[in-house]
Amino acid sequence: MFEILHGGMQSTVQDVGRPGYGATGMPVCGTADRFSLAIANLLVGNDPGERYLVGENPGDAGIETLIYGLRLKSLGDTVIAITGADLMPTLNGEPLPMWQTVRVRADDVITFRRPQTGARAYLAIAGGIDVPVWAGSRSTYIRGGVGGFEGRAFRKGDIIRVNTPKRSFDDLAGRRLSPDLIPALRSPWQVRVVLGPHDYLFLDEGIETFLSVDWEMSDLSDRMGCRFRGAKLSFKPRPDYLIAQAGTDPSNVVDSGVVIGGIQVPGGMEPIVLHADGPSMGGYVVIATVISADLGKVGQIKPSEKARFVAVDTDEAVDALKELEDAISERNIVQK
Repeated sequence: MFEILHGGMQSTVQDVGRPGYGATGMPVCGTADRFSLAIANLLVGNDPGERYLVGENPGDAGIETLIYGLRLKSLGDTVIAITGADLMPTLNGEPLPMWQTVRVRADDVITFRRPQTGARAYLAIAGGIDVPVWAGSRSTYIRGGVGGFEGRAFRKGDIIRVNTPKRSFDDLAGRRLSPDLIPALRSPWQVRVVLGPHDYLFLDEGIETFLSVDWEMSDLSDRMGCRFRGAKLSFKPRPDYLIAQAGTDPSNVVDSGVVIGGIQVPGGMEPIVLHADGPSMGGYVVIATVISADLGKVGQIKPSEKARFVAVDTDEAVDALKELEDAISERNIVQK
């Protein structure tokens, strides 16, 4: 077990998520960085879950913590792994290595201080976090107040319970991710997108601007939507049928389904990448969709960092997702 000494900016229980409930308005939720959480789970002998967004097995749950401040005390002996953003984690005040297993003992204190690279770090504990399964997942949906730890972020005094580890602590000692697979998680960011479905409503120069501007992550971003600042995008003259059905604002369309990674552009300004807690319906134009393999990148961009969108075709998007999922494998874990 662990005791939360400080919840940090936002620290929640997450697994791969709960796909399949979009028709009810329930987002997938789950990790903002599939690769990092999956590797943390693999390192400590947990289940990393199935394919992101479409798998039926969400895997074991870990902690996703944002930017800084999480502080927790171990109430017993266990093995942990920290991956994702480098938030300068420490163990009893000493630097704590990332992307590998670490043995912790009763009364040890883990602290995440401030971000060096990336925005979200992941802490996996041998056995996985023990919270109730809700709609097939342990992921937290804060806006809905469901899942995870009482449907909310951690706060001081919370006690985290852990399931029985699947492997012995001695067996987990010295495990680390192959160094060539550790992501850099730093700017300049390049985020791959597939244009559409509403790119036809933009002028060619609007599309060119979208793909050539260095967009800056806004501090108004969250797990629902990552907002970028940079330029105004130009629209084609508005079709009469859209004026009749959705009004005169060129960024409005008839409400339709949207997916995780869809990039809405309200008013033609500040593209918003819908992320893990994003809605399933929307009435703004979607100029492009971030490919599934790069959603983790978006979840790791800190406020004020720059990113550029790069258009790819669906074949490249599928290949990239296969590559990401194939990398989540025991064969990429090195044992000292």
